[in-house]
Amino acid sequence: MSQALTATTTTVDNRYLLSTQQIHFFETFGFLHVPGLFADDINELIEAFEETFDKQPVWETNEALHGDQKRLIIPGFIEQSPRLSHLQHDPRVVGIVQSVLGRDYIWSSSDGNLFYCESYWHPDDYAAPLHHYHVKLSFYLDDLTGENGAIRFIPGSHFHQQTFSRTLRRAFKDEAGVEGVFGLPGKDVPSLVVESRPGDLVLWNFRTVHGSYNGGERRRLFSLNFGEKTPGSHDANLRTDKPVRVREPLVE
Repeated sequence: MSQALTATTTTVDNRYLLSTQQIHFFETFGFLHVPGLFADDINELIEAFEETFDKQPVWETNEALHGDQKRLIIPGFIEQSPRLSHLQHDPRVVGIVQSVLGRDYIWSSSDGNLFYCESYWHPDDYAAPLHHYHVKLSFYLDDLTGENGAIRFIPGSHFHQQTFSRTLRRAFKDEAGVEGVFGLPGKDVPSLVVESRPGDLVLWNFRTVHGSYNGGERRRLFSLNFGEKTPGSHDANLRTDKPVRVREPLVE
């Protein structure tokens, strides 16, 4: 991660917690879409995003993951914005993080992005090793569909030690070779496109294989990243070859 990890212990009002169904969806499929959670704040979020990109140093990347096309990124994004830094402790954010990670977790920094490219299939193991359980809360600031770069996920691919996930990670090491392996281009691999509007929140497990195809010009995204305090503690609670259990939210 781009910033030092910071341990956090906090509680939040029960009304900000995810429901039992939302938790089970996330833990079963590896992602969750929460429509309209920040709809009332969206004008402020967009203004602060644009202000930060105008004022802060920007890295330009041209990586194979993005077809060697341009992406602009600011690591430690909300930390550099007085108008966005409060989101780390916003009860809506804390409620979601607490719902999936428990009350003890680690803040792992943030990032802001301008995409002028696609993103090929990958998990986020570049940012956190697969044995360390992390989650990403993403704010997309444009109306996105499968035709202009909406995020898409391969459900269940977050079970990183299983044959299915291992097969995908091996096949997706080279986008140019995907069609030779599966007989179809990467954008046609079976997946779920998460269409979103500004003000929605998209949550996903760092291990979940995801991508973005048909990407339009200047797609705006910033993300908040959190992790388990003790690496491996989440996986230690899983029962090998057993169904994901339905888990109730932590309440006071």
